[in-house]
Amino acid sequence: MTIDLQEMKKHLESKRDELMQSIGRLTEIHPMVVDSDTAGDESVEDAAVDVQEQQLEISISANDEALLAQINAALKRIEDGTYGFCVVCGKPISEERLRAIPWATLGVEEEEKLEQVNLSREELFDHNRDTHYA
Repeated sequence: MTIDLQEMKKHLESKRDELMQSIGRLTEIHPMVVDSDTAGDESVEDAAVDVQEQQLEISISANDEALLAQINAALKRIEDGTYGFCVVCGKPISEERLRAIPWATLGVEEEEKLEQVNLSREELFDHNRDTHYA
């Protein structure tokens, strides 16, 4: 593999630090859920907006935390000497893919297989839902 592992490590560490700061900021500014009994003069619409904003922040935080876990796993693979190899088939992941998604665990072929499985499950779910409610 011709990819510079030190460069990838620096890139991953930088992204990790960025995500940790983002998660920290969301935690600091996370609004409290408004209790309708104690809302006082606050309108129902304002309370609904607050709850909606809180749900969005929780979703963003969950996504950031999931990405952070993937980045930490990639950094561990660099340390272990397994970085850049597909966790399913063991073949090298292309340099282009690693540059685009440095935390990638699957090669393009395995990723496509996984996507096909997921699409098949979605189609099955959609089909079952449509026939169930028809």
